[in-house]
Amino acid sequence: MTLTPQQALAEAIKVVNKTFVGLLTTVAPDGMPYSRWMGTAALEGGLHTLYTLTDARTRKVQHLQTNPQVCWAFSCDECQDVVTLFGTAKVLRSALVMQQVFDHLQDYARQWAMGPLGGQEEVDFVTIETTVQRVEYISPRLKIYAPQVVEIG
Repeated sequence: MTLTPQQALAEAIKVVNKTFVGLLTTVAPDGMPYSRWMGTAALEGGLHTLYTLTDARTRKVQHLQTNPQVCWAFSCDECQDVVTLFGTAKVLRSALVMQQVFDHLQDYARQWAMGPLGGQEEVDFVTIETTVQRVEYISPRLKIYAPQVVEIG
């Protein structure tokens, strides 16, 4: 089965909006990839821009200073639908953006985004904003095993 780009994007949006927790992969200066689960929010409702919150002192923030290329992975329904997002990320220090992201995070996504930081006395929160350039969607449920690729403008 093959989907149109619009259909593939619509299915990908459903997966991301259903899970709200994704696997963020960054690349360290030595070229090694690092992945971690993060609570996410897509403020505009689409997949053009994705946001997450973290402490400014984390490795992911350090990685983004030398290589802004990132990859996000989302799945739901026992991996019967899988979405991979590729793009570039930057660190924002705006309190207004941070509050908007926090307000859009689902409760359990807030735990992923901020739970491990709750025990620290001083946390320097920042927002990671990912501009998505490519979406890949696969769905064993729909018998789509080759990635349906959508380039985003």
